[in-house]
Amino acid sequence: MAELKDLTDEKAAEFGHALIRWLTDEDPAGAAHFFAYLDPHTVNDTAASAIGRGVLEDLLAEHFVE
Repeated sequence: MAELKDLTDEKAAEFGHALIRWLTDEDPAGAAHFFAYLDPHTVNDTAASAIGRGVLEDLLAEHFVE
């Protein structure tokens, strides 16, 4: 199992880009209309990395910290 220390900026950006594409394309929560300006093609790697890292860090903290 990967650990947080193994999370590179590149991997975090890949995850962030994939998450944004999933949220806008699949729209699982039916909330995309609230973010009509969000175009996954305009999100740069720095922003995607920050989003990806934030989500993954929160998920791991929730999973391992009680």
